Amino acid sequence: MPPKIQRSNPAFFGAKTEIVESGEPERRTSTVGALVGAPENATRIVHLPVDLVDNNPNQTRTHFDPSELAALQQSISTHGLQQPIGVRQRDDGRYQLVFGERRLRCVRTLGQRTIACVLVGAELDDAEITVVENMLRTDLNPFEQADAMALLKERRGCTNVDVGRIVGMDRSDVSRTLLLRNLPAQIRDEYEQQVDKPARYKLWKIAALASPDEQIAAWQALIGGSDAATSAADSLGADKNLVADDGSRRDTRRDSSAVTLSAFSLRVARHFQRSRDALLAFQDKPKRLEDSDRQMLNDMKAAIERILAGDTDPA
Repeated sequence: MPPKIQRSNPAFFGAKTEIVESGEPERRTSTVGALVGAPENATRIVHLPVDLVDNNPNQTRTHFDPSELAALQQSISTHGLQQPIGVRQRDDGRYQLVFGERRLRCVRTLGQRTIACVLVGAELDDAEITVVENMLRTDLNPFEQADAMALLKERRGCTNVDVGRIVGMDRSDVSRTLLLRNLPAQIRDEYEQQVDKPARYKLWKIAALASPDEQIAAWQALIGGSDAATSAADSLGADKNLVADDGSRRDTRRDSSAVTLSAFSLRVARHFQRSRDALLAFQDKPKRLEDSDRQMLNDMKAAIERILAGDTDPA
């Protein structure tokens, strides 16, 4: 029996479904809507034999948490597949995975015969779709996210601003994330082994340090239970755009005025920085919000928007 599909997903609601045991599905003009959440006449969900779907050689992710896979497998076994995978038909009649590798792995392990799929048109580059789809995942670790961003920049010639628009991140966050690729391999390897992984913003601070020796020392202090070493990055301009669009590191120490220039007093600026760091840490390890939390965040958001709306840039 084909896996169940949750009809509340707006990207697939109302899409025509069919079971394809063999042969070629009827071709349609476009499937872009299935990727951006906008249903259109061309969007179809088909149930393909699992053994006709091959893995994607352009997959950016290199690590799949076994416990998360087990939880997803249990969910699929109990509730059915909640979101289709994306595939593209090849010339030989088989299908190549475009996105949804974890779901495909679990369905294979469960021994299910068919899997719900969205057909992706040939006009879309599967490597780029994989990169973007991976960057939008909440479980992608910071290093994998940095690799995905770098690959997107290389393939498409994107600037940091372009990447930010695609994945919904600020340019400065894109810059900080890309800088993680310059960290020593030792840090990346040891990060994978951590049960309680450090928040992303702490990695950003370590990456802002000038030398590999300083970075390793800060990392070892961090996993040893001390955040003191990471505070050294603040004096090096960790809150600025540390990576230029060509991938080079900006030497913020040569322009101390750019680092310290602010309309706020030093005390207020430091308070804002601590609040921002706390929000970034919460974003990495979210918890259920209470009504009072939502009200406070909405009040902050409204105040920030009013301040930005009244800002006039002399440039």
